[in-house]
Amino acid sequence: MIPEGLQYSSIAKVVSKIKGLGMNSVRMGWATEMVDDILDNGGDVTIADALNQVLGPQNGTIILGEIIKHNPRFSPKTTRLQVWDAVAAELQRQQLHLIFNNHVSKAIWCCSSDDGNGWFDDTYFDVRKWRRSLKYMAKYAKKNWPAATALSLRNELREVSNPIANATYGWTRWYDEMTAAAADVHAANPDALIFLSGLNYDHELNPITAGQPLSRTDDRVFKLGGFKYANKIVFELHTYDNWMTNCTYFQSTLYSRGFNALDVSPETTAVNHAPVLFTEFGFAQNGSDYQEVYAQCIKGFVTGDNRIAEAARIEGGIGWLQWTIGGSYYIRQGIQDFDDWWAILNHDWSDWRNETVLDNYQRPMVKGVLAA
Repeated sequence: MIPEGLQYSSIAKVVSKIKGLGMNSVRMGWATEMVDDILDNGGDVTIADALNQVLGPQNGTIILGEIIKHNPRFSPKTTRLQVWDAVAAELQRQQLHLIFNNHVSKAIWCCSSDDGNGWFDDTYFDVRKWRRSLKYMAKYAKKNWPAATALSLRNELREVSNPIANATYGWTRWYDEMTAAAADVHAANPDALIFLSGLNYDHELNPITAGQPLSRTDDRVFKLGGFKYANKIVFELHTYDNWMTNCTYFQSTLYSRGFNALDVSPETTAVNHAPVLFTEFGFAQNGSDYQEVYAQCIKGFVTGDNRIAEAARIEGGIGWLQWTIGGSYYIRQGIQDFDDWWAILNHDWSDWRNETVLDNYQRPMVKGVLAA
């Protein structure tokens, strides 16, 4: 729940690197658990206590010292949300947007079917607390974070191993919970964009953009114009279809999953037209994955340089955020100082992991989308 990498770098340097790529947005995830601590457990936790809890007193103290060395505005009494304040302020100073995303309920690595965070009423996914956290963060951002222009309601909803929760998996429950949460956020922060993610790890929004019945037993349809916050809705999708070998098939799949909402031609298959963007995709940065069909097909899709079949009807660039910027984690899946080969930055956040990939992939993608 503490933004990563601060034991290696200052916030200003990290933001400067992102801006230097030509990017205009940063997506950051918070856990419902953080808001629960604030509202139910006596207030936010200090970064000293948080680090000691997850890393142990010895390593926690060492990492805290490094964080303060690189970010001297902080102290052991600084809270997690105060670190977020500092990040948001720096994003505003450097004129980047903040998309803040309810990533999980319990602050653990995401995502799997058995992590307890995947679906409404899953082990840790208390719906009442989730909606409360959305309202809290929406109000907090409106008051404190000018850079925070968008709030994503939930990351990667999915089928889960919890049989009681999974019994309601599907578009009917999605519709009931997500539209109610969107109304909460809009009431708390009317200026914020509201990002709606889909099912199957946010790979699918098919019936929502197409205006199809929610299920065989629920003939309701999502009608964008029926919501008073319709002009604030943004559809978000993820893709980790790294196995793809056929770009035509891949782009056709992306179109039907929800990017058809960008197609305003007479032949469109969408009923609900709104912005759509990738908020996650990625691949290893330490090899040649950027040359494979998956990565190159996405590049041609978002820039418009190589749109195929139905996707060719989409005009203009498509927004994207790549997983991930941070080269390492305080702790991930029990491993401290975990190195992430998918990260654009290197392990100690001092430089880019692979300039060859940047020069041939991310940099041209940014320029291509902006020029489209």
